[in-house]
Amino acid sequence: MIASLTWQPTDTNQPETVTVDMPAPWLDEFQMLRSRDHDFGEAVAWIPVRDTTGTCTPRLFRLGRILSITEGAR
Repeated sequence: MIASLTWQPTDTNQPETVTVDMPAPWLDEFQMLRSRDHDFGEAVAWIPVRDTTGTCTPRLFRLGRILSITEGAR
């Protein structure tokens, strides 16, 4: 499923939005990231990111820095 993921990189002070391609069940699991009660600490995950040419490349994300995920965005 294609989705839009907004996260806060460690090397900038502005959030970044990227297009991600992940299994639909993952999107449901990632919704818990919106809860401030859940602390991932330094947990990371490889998430495939699609660039402007349509090429999909895995990118490493710190789970605690993911701010939101919106389904179906392109």
